[in-house]
Amino acid sequence: MSIEPGSLRYVEISGALGDLSCRCALIPVLPTPVYQDALVDVTGLLPAVAALKGEVGNFPVPVSLGVPSRDCFTRTVELPPMELEEARAAMAFEFERHFPFPASEATYDLAPVELPGTEGRSAFLVAASGRKSVETFINLASEASLPLQALEPANLAAFRAVSGPTGSKGGFMVLIFGEETTQLVVAYKDNGVLFRTLLFSLRSFHLSELASALSREITSTLVYVRKIFKELSVDVLVVCGAEKDVATAVQEEISLPVVLLTDTWEVWGIKPPKGLNRDGWETAIGLAMRDLS
Repeated sequence: MSIEPGSLRYVEISGALGDLSCRCALIPVLPTPVYQDALVDVTGLLPAVAALKGEVGNFPVPVSLGVPSRDCFTRTVELPPMELEEARAAMAFEFERHFPFPASEATYDLAPVELPGTEGRSAFLVAASGRKSVETFINLASEASLPLQALEPANLAAFRAVSGPTGSKGGFMVLIFGEETTQLVVAYKDNGVLFRTLLFSLRSFHLSELASALSREITSTLVYVRKIFKELSVDVLVVCGAEKDVATAVQEEISLPVVLLTDTWEVWGIKPPKGLNRDGWETAIGLAMRDLS
């Protein structure tokens, strides 16, 4: 379940890869709970979850909930060779080197990622939110009798949806256009290693201005990536949530040799329900795919 500007989006997936079916629900939320991917007003969420339960019935499985991307920080951290549980303990001492608040005021978790050039080191993607933000979501789930399985960064879930079940063989970048923002992700194979939220989207500019703005962000991100991840080569840009004219305009502005358009429903082989607007479901689909990818 994802919290979007003015709505909740719910996706329930059944079946196995190659034979997936889904059930979707779009529930209006007023006042809008999210602005530019940050939680701003929770008052409408409880009645919206109640309305969702009325539409889908009792939840058949526990629900994963997306944390708006600007309420959750992600960092790729390199540590000496260690297992996941050792890394969790070590991050308590490393935390303030990477995040703008102390570990005592945070809730965080991490997962191993693969990166070129990290031989003899362990790399982990760390996601952290302020403890009060996490408590807001946990309290919502408790009050709404929502069987909460996980809280996950919304942009990480959207990346999972766009990259699909097979991932890639090398380095690539993803642009995911939303209602108010654009998610920019740098990835290696099936691992997102750098996540940025750009505070503009398709409706913010005319096409030429949009392409120029994206070009500046892509170029600065690639410069940073070359500095931090020295052996990570990014050769492909994947665009989701936009039409071909946007991909073409961006390709004319940047130096990446390959720009690909993708459709999340097709990536996973899911047939959307009849009459459903296909746009904007990346985060909800990615959350539903947590245990299938």
